[in-house]
Amino acid sequence: MSVMQKKSLLFLCKCGANISSFVDLDKVSDWASKADHIDLVESHNLLCSPDGKKFFQEMLKRKKPDTVVVAACSPKMHEKTFQYLAESADLNMSYIQMANIREHCAWVTQDKNEATIKSIELINAAAKRSFEAEPLKKMTMPVNTDMVVIGGGIAGIEAALSAAKADRKVYLVEKEISLGGAVIKTEDIAPSMECSPCLLAPRLSAVRSNPNITVITNAEVNEVKGFYGNFTVKIHKKARYVEESCIGCESCFEVCPVDVKSAFHLNMGTEKAIHTLFPGSVPAAAAIHQESCLHFVDNSCNACMEACPFGSINFNQKDEDIEVTAGAIIIATGFAAGDIAGIKNLKYGAIENIYTSSEFERLVCSNGPSKGELKLKNGEKPEKIAVIHCAGSMREDALPYCSGICCVEAAKVGMLVRKQLPDVQIVNIYQELVFPNPRDFSFYKQQCAAGTHFLKSDNIASVQLSEEKGRIRVMAHGIDPVEVDLVVLSTGLQPSESAGKLAEILNIDLEKDGFFKADHALLHATGASLDGIYIAGCAKGPVNVSDAVVTAHAAIGDALSKLVPGREIELEIMTACIDPDKCGGCKLCITTCPYKAISYNADKYISIVNEAICRGCGTCVAQCPSGAAKAKHFTDNQIYAEIGGLIYA
Repeated sequence: MSVMQKKSLLFLCKCGANISSFVDLDKVSDWASKADHIDLVESHNLLCSPDGKKFFQEMLKRKKPDTVVVAACSPKMHEKTFQYLAESADLNMSYIQMANIREHCAWVTQDKNEATIKSIELINAAAKRSFEAEPLKKMTMPVNTDMVVIGGGIAGIEAALSAAKADRKVYLVEKEISLGGAVIKTEDIAPSMECSPCLLAPRLSAVRSNPNITVITNAEVNEVKGFYGNFTVKIHKKARYVEESCIGCESCFEVCPVDVKSAFHLNMGTEKAIHTLFPGSVPAAAAIHQESCLHFVDNSCNACMEACPFGSINFNQKDEDIEVTAGAIIIATGFAAGDIAGIKNLKYGAIENIYTSSEFERLVCSNGPSKGELKLKNGEKPEKIAVIHCAGSMREDALPYCSGICCVEAAKVGMLVRKQLPDVQIVNIYQELVFPNPRDFSFYKQQCAAGTHFLKSDNIASVQLSEEKGRIRVMAHGIDPVEVDLVVLSTGLQPSESAGKLAEILNIDLEKDGFFKADHALLHATGASLDGIYIAGCAKGPVNVSDAVVTAHAAIGDALSKLVPGREIELEIMTACIDPDKCGGCKLCITTCPYKAISYNADKYISIVNEAICRGCGTCVAQCPSGAAKAKHFTDNQIYAEIGGLIYA
């Protein structure tokens, strides 16, 4: 059927007074009745109302048009509404075209005559475009109810357990050799001062014994394809050179001749070349530092293999690439401590007995590098300790923001010290104190009552540390100089090192501060900018342990509400496609596709779109130099016709 033979029906919606008071719809109707490409004109007071929808369907069934133009509100409001109604009347949804005469005309153009002329132009453009439409075929596929959780800290663990309780298969991916994250590196959680290992141990045990959870440690996600309900995730798992038969008995530790700096102890202690992170870790198996192990360095040592009672050492183990499918992905990658190395006035690394808050936590932990005993570098006990708040925070040369949870951690220092050295003086130097809830504020008051002193500076960035006769002199605007034996720098939280790379892999957005951006800060705070991907814990910004758990549960709850077994999900139908006769095989479309939906057929020398993955963004269409790529429902002919309709109304 030629364009001139097609029968077009125009619906004019008055939208109550929203359109009819600002656009002369009688004049629009008169113009349409005389236009040779519009055959029928119908008006209704409120086309999206139940009565309006019924009227719309009845007119389609009675008039049987080839194309339909709805002159009403924004397509974002009701395009799908009218498309679904059209399908129920046996008209393909592609033949519904909306002209936005409310937001684009009635609401923004004060002169009624100008608004009317503009409305006619938009309707004419929509009508011309509708004649070039091609039928679209709706496709569905079963939803995948499995989930991938990236990050094995407290948020990732809680997310995995929550999903597993709902009988979902979960793949829990962690970059370290064991689960635990930042929480396992502390001993007490403020403000409740609950024992961290005691809190985490039963959760780790629950993960280990749950058949629905597959733990993949020493691994990173390196590729993700697909969309909500249908993700394919590729995971690179590094060899640990120890088989799963290992129970972490530590027999091999005693015979290993190599000591290396321990990242778990923040390089303040050592571990053997074969090691576990901590007793009772999950997985229990040890791992070998390949770059330090003498077997790999010069093949001079097999001591661990000889000592292992289970035959678990496997020097021939290889890296492994694992591919899994899932309906949702939960990001729980945690945080990194704020970097203060470049802040010269803090003298971090230049003067002994200056520690970050993370390092101090490890020092006083019973499983830390000094077995929990707090002492100075010379072996003596400290008599006075200063805690510097906002070290590296709220300044452009480091972290430009307040992390919001550091003041509680800084106040905790006094309680940790008084457990073993009750007579030590504790001085907290701050500019602003932030205690987000009553429990945190109550904890602060308890520390004040217990003897911790809080000194307010009018410029915390002015803090200067210097060494004076074996002690550390602390100077800051607004306070008298203080001499102490040990300094704790309370650093803020910054995004994990993998955040940028992971955002690129997942094709989601980051905030300006580098944390993962929420779909909506209020209404969908745990959802990422791409449907089906969620953010939990400190991946979305600095939070305490309690809030990390809450966000994990919230993310899983939302995912479970969508990933219902047996449910069919609608695939994007306005996808791209490639004409094999025009494709030159240049592969530009493959490199630019953000969803990795295009592959290359080496036998035919052409690119092929996987329409089950394609989201119809049109990036490949814009990039294609030969015009082989086409965006369904947004073809060149449709766009040219729409532009022509605007110009020649």
